[in-house]
Formats: sequence, C-alpha cells, structure tokens
Amino acid sequence: MEETLQHQYDGNERRVMSRIDAALRINYQVIADHVALNDPYDPNFVLPRYFLLLAELDQFDHALQYQLEQLSEKDQQIARILSLFNQKLNLITGSLYDSIVQSLLPTPQQVNFSESGFSFHSDQPLKQDSYIHVTLSHPENFFHIAAVAQIAYAQPTDEAGTYRIGAYFITLHPQDKVKLAECIQMGSTFSV
Repeated sequence: MEETLQHQYDGNERRVMSRIDAALRINYQVIADHVALNDPYDPNFVLPRYFLLLAELDQFDHALQYQLEQLSEKDQQIARILSLFNQKLNLITGSLYDSIVQSLLPTPQQVNFSESGFSFHSDQPLKQDSYIHVTLSHPENFFHIAAVAQIAYAQPTDEAGTYRIGAYFITLHPQDKVKLAECIQMGSTFSV
C-alpha cells in the first residue's frame, strides 16, 4: 500500500491519504451535470445486472448474519439449523455464480483508489470536469459500490488509444466509503 498526497477539491487543502491498487470490475457512463448529485443507486442510472445481483446478495448476507447473531442469543439450536441452511444456499448460489454469472462479468482491470477517488485506464478520453456514474465490484466480492464521480484528468498513456483517467467521488454512500476504507486497511493488492 502506498501513501500519496492527494488534492482535495473543496479548497486548497492537501492531505496524506492511503491508496491501493486492486483489480476491480468497473463500469461507467458519462452523465449530465444536472444529475451528478443524484443518489448513485437511483433507478434512473443504468446499473449492470451482475452488479445488482451481487450487491443484493451482499446486503442479504449482511442482514442474515446480523439476524443469526441475534437469534443465537435466544435459541442456539434454531440459529445453528438456519446457519446450516444458509451454508447450503451459499453452495448452490456459488455453483450458479461460477457457471452462469462469471461468464457475464467484465474483466477486472487495475484501479488505483482511495476513499475520495480513483484512477483507471479507458479507451475514451473523458473530458475534465465532466461527471460519470460508476460501479466498482471487487472480484472476490469484498464490495460492490455505485458512485458518481467528477473527472479530474484524462492523460494519454504510452499505449496507443488509451488514457489514464483520474476522478474523485461526488456522491458516495457512507457505508460504501467504509467498505473502501476496510479494503484499503487490509492492505491487500489483487492482481489482474
């Protein structure tokens, strides 16, 4: 994990922020200025089907885990039965995921990110100060987040026809920011 100075776009403040390189599944679309402050999970944004599926499964798992913890305080035997049922369901959904969903997913690419922004490679030169709606999914399902970001730069790379795009988050749910921070704290680097 590297520490870098990152410009904060609300004034001239500069601070040290942890960043990490990770292989992530990324989808983005350029959006109009007037929707840039909308909720990134707003149904008017086009969210990829795989992203919706994985995000819903992730939320379901967190809710189920919480309920199992609550139930185990009251009745350990029922909690154990439900836990075994959940394991069986995970095996079934895992095999479906491996055989069907995996083939539909975009190939992960190297993304450098922090809690305040990210950079990635693109075939399109995105205009500085334009807005994008983005979904980021960790290939090991550590997180699936949607956000709106503003383009800070688009620089040509040494590879013909590709650009290094830098963006900072405009709208990012607090729980999604926590997920990014936890991934950064783990200090794990995932290669493509």
